[in-house]
Amino acid sequence: MNITEMTVAALTEAIEKRELSSREITEAFLARADETEPNVNSYITLCREKALEAADKADKNDVPAIKKIPFAVKDNVAYDGVRMTCASRMLENFVPEYTAEVVERMGGIVLGKTNLDEFAMGSSCEKSLFGATHNPISYEYSAGGSSGGSAASVKACSAPWSIGTDTGGSARQPSAFCGVVSIKPTYGLVSRYGVAELASSLDTVCPITKDVFDSALVLENIAGHDRRDMTSTEKESYAGEFTSAIKKEYGIRGLRIGLMDGFEKYCDEAVTKSTLHAARIAEELGASVERTEMPSGDETLGAYMVISQAECSSNLSRYDGIKYGYNAGGDDYREIMRRSRSEGFGDEVKRRIMSGCYALSESHGGNFFAGIKGIRSRICREAAALFEKYDVVMLPTAAGCAFRLGSFDTNPTMLYASDMFTVFANLTGVPAIQLPSGGNGTLPCGISLMAAANCDKLLFSVAHTLESEMKNYVASEVGNVR
Repeated sequence: MNITEMTVAALTEAIEKRELSSREITEAFLARADETEPNVNSYITLCREKALEAADKADKNDVPAIKKIPFAVKDNVAYDGVRMTCASRMLENFVPEYTAEVVERMGGIVLGKTNLDEFAMGSSCEKSLFGATHNPISYEYSAGGSSGGSAASVKACSAPWSIGTDTGGSARQPSAFCGVVSIKPTYGLVSRYGVAELASSLDTVCPITKDVFDSALVLENIAGHDRRDMTSTEKESYAGEFTSAIKKEYGIRGLRIGLMDGFEKYCDEAVTKSTLHAARIAEELGASVERTEMPSGDETLGAYMVISQAECSSNLSRYDGIKYGYNAGGDDYREIMRRSRSEGFGDEVKRRIMSGCYALSESHGGNFFAGIKGIRSRICREAAALFEKYDVVMLPTAAGCAFRLGSFDTNPTMLYASDMFTVFANLTGVPAIQLPSGGNGTLPCGISLMAAANCDKLLFSVAHTLESEMKNYVASEVGNVR
């Protein structure tokens, strides 16, 4: 098999058997990126020399094989000495002098920094200073967003796995569009140190991989307590936990699975067909599947939008053109701030900052945002009750397959609805895993599985079982990478 088509698990085994070196693997993926990038545009910056230097160092040192595997990093995650742009003019030339915890934990052999919607605000990977990322299966279509570059690099085999971030579905939706796997772990399981903040109570670091086992393998190596992140888990290490849950082959017999009721009215034919197919497979394997209402219904997306925009308006206030970042100049600090923000931020970022500032403004007497937080608390209580009744909840990841690039140019706010199935996991902090479930004959689509907080092991076991059973079906419904 071609090196770039191998899974992380297979590459790790090849290194352990001394069949491949870290440098050979890194060179292969960099060469593949040279082939695919003119059409896909998944990377903002390729770290060729730095990656090869890190690979040579890893080959000389006695480090775990998993840390000799190169990977791609979303460009809102810091890597010492390489610019972190967040796909924005505001940070176009910003070079951090520190490395994110998640990068350090995986050995730091970074192939490159991947494209995203500016400051991770978007669902199409079109809102980037560096142009849109194209779906590797069909270049006319979106790779999804905001982690579109991370998902596309894995699907195009220009990275064995990648780091994405998920605030309301930003890793799961592009993974569904590209036909790869991503897990949004329980909030706090993975350190956010070194990740540019969008909405701090929602942001989660996510691995994006070729299959479920790779997802488990990577997550158990990046999860654990970090003193530099006050929201991180107290547990020091998860080594071996998630892969062992898969290897024990618990399967899904006897589990109670709740299938989101009424999802069909929002979804296209391919998504409806594949979701119902996955539910039937679960039943055939011995699970009890029944329809269930999702907590708070339409309020979930609205609450997410207000909270995410309010928090982003607060977090992005640090970008003033004075301390660092884009400086447009001016006669005094007020003019510098006004001009720098006007020129440095794109339209979507400004739209969300304005909405967030309004939600927090005195115009509402301070009661509006407090009411939204009350709704979130109620949703969390209802979620706890839901997962007392069901072990796992199943629902589509997105309402359709990837859309054509430019589809939402004239009405960008319509794109917000693409998060309708994914935001629940971020609002409540529960884990959710996306896996390919079918397609429309060319483009893939996916389902998501959710479980109670800290039940990530259960999700991996169920997801791996379904993935194995659906593999041939998915292959028959999806086209190949060009």
